[in-house]
Amino acid sequence: MSKLLIANFARIKKNKLFYCLCAVCAVFALFTVINQISNKGGVDSAFRLFAVPIEAAAAVFISTFFGTEYSDGTIRNKLIIGHSRYAVYFANLITAIACVTAMFVSFMVPVLTVGLPCLGLPDAETVRILVAGFVTLLAFCSLFTMISTVYSNKAGATAINIVLVFTLIIAGLVLSAYLMQPQYHAVQGAEGMEYVANPHYPTGIKRAILVFFSNASLAGQSVQFITALASPLWVMSVYSVVIFIICAVTGTLIFNGKNIK
Repeated sequence: MSKLLIANFARIKKNKLFYCLCAVCAVFALFTVINQISNKGGVDSAFRLFAVPIEAAAAVFISTFFGTEYSDGTIRNKLIIGHSRYAVYFANLITAIACVTAMFVSFMVPVLTVGLPCLGLPDAETVRILVAGFVTLLAFCSLFTMISTVYSNKAGATAINIVLVFTLIIAGLVLSAYLMQPQYHAVQGAEGMEYVANPHYPTGIKRAILVFFSNASLAGQSVQFITALASPLWVMSVYSVVIFIICAVTGTLIFNGKNIK
């Protein structure tokens, strides 16, 4: 597997798209910090916006990078010279994780170098969110690698990954909107302000289902990092690890039985 990784990293070293996407993550972070400074906000908000831009960048890069291996015949050549399909798949997964880690670092550099001196230190909860968020990014890596490795059409895999990211994010925003409904509304009564129950506030089993999907879906987790909903971070990390394993195992099994021409 070491030779496969060396070959992958040699390709990345020459890949202009990778550097462009890292730069996009850095610029996005810089503008976020500048916006917080101009609005006299805090550095925590800048830190917590990392997930969505990195997920979008990862969707583009992973599907494009591994899709090229099919169009160029690189995957076929790796198998012909004796590499196992398991080694090829997990080398690709490790490569994807390394690239997303680089994007994560690219985002953090402007926040650390510009945000901290101007906005101060983040609170402990934000640091925990960064750790949990990185686990979420690893799960996204596993998902994108599965799709890009088992689906040999580069354009198709790229479209699927990008549409999937934004569909999941929209679903996460909808779930968060429901969960953030106030339980009571203040209304003007005969004797002053009164509080009445909000009929749209989810309760009981409905709320439990919404919380489950918000915690278990990767984009739902990303939205929670931004909105700071009160779900335990360790619960979301457990779901992310489970998704990572499921995607890795499923992708490996499908790729092992795939007919590569």
